[in-house]
Amino acid sequence: MVDDKNNTAAPNLNRQGATNPGLLSLVRKGGAHDWCYRVLFLCPDNSVSSIFAEALLRRWGGSGFRGYSAGCQPAAEVHPLAIGLLKLQRVWQPELRPKHYDEFLHDDAPKMNFVISLGERPPDGLPSVWPGSPRMMHWHITEPVVFGEPAERKNTFRRTLSELETRIKLFVLVFQKEAQKKFAA
Repeated sequence: MVDDKNNTAAPNLNRQGATNPGLLSLVRKGGAHDWCYRVLFLCPDNSVSSIFAEALLRRWGGSGFRGYSAGCQPAAEVHPLAIGLLKLQRVWQPELRPKHYDEFLHDDAPKMNFVISLGERPPDGLPSVWPGSPRMMHWHITEPVVFGEPAERKNTFRRTLSELETRIKLFVLVFQKEAQKKFAA
């Protein structure tokens, strides 16, 4: 696994060929250098939606993307239904855990290229400025129902996972093409 805290950031080329800090990051892999986007997904408790997004980006992003997740008021653990669905999809990883977004504001934290909030609306209390000046986005997705009838909860969890998988596949496709254009110039 890559230790992003020890990686160096590199300048990135925008469409005009000028440097644009924060778009791509240089990542060391056994002495070699590869470019990648770092993406932080945020939801209020970091127990379902943002965990789904982090796991799915790891699957679909390949070596060109690094996914992270956090919340404003992190839960004590990942929701058991989320773990079950991620295991069914074969993307569960034991290191996935709820964490506070403060972990990504420290000087030694990896600098993000994108910060994407998830849900009906962005969570309250998020910083407006992040280290590295990442692109900020909000993805309106179905909120998983964590209380209620078991069938309803399972259905909303599946729907949330499906919506995120579709968005992440599209996100990866768009930004892989953007990176290819930048390096071709």
